[in-house]
Amino acid sequence: MSETFLERAQRAVAAGLSWAREHETLMTFVVMDVTGTVCAAARMDGSRPITYDIAVAKANTARSFHASTAELAGRVKPENKIAIGQLGDRIAFLGGGVPVGRAGAVIGAIGTSGGTEDQDVEAAEVCLAAFSA
Repeated sequence: MSETFLERAQRAVAAGLSWAREHETLMTFVVMDVTGTVCAAARMDGSRPITYDIAVAKANTARSFHASTAELAGRVKPENKIAIGQLGDRIAFLGGGVPVGRAGAVIGAIGTSGGTEDQDVEAAEVCLAAFSA
């Protein structure tokens, strides 16, 4: 029997937590499915509560735009970021969100928050690799 989305999502969050511990960074990890439903999440003890909402927004942005938020942050003009953010709920053009794909289709997304933007990007890639393994 093949793994479920939930099992993969839980593995991705576990990988993110491991990465954050190794880097002594307090973070939050979120995996959502294609509908935008959060399927797995963890906020480390001591991490700022706002990191959950930011991680959700990053995952939702990656899911909605079918692109990493780091890529989008460099591609979308500042004035458009503001306009899109006002029009759409849970949108964040900050690195740390990546879409999850299968057979060329986006099936969900991962969002991370709590580190520097570079750390969030790296942690999201670690989570994505674990999800896809």
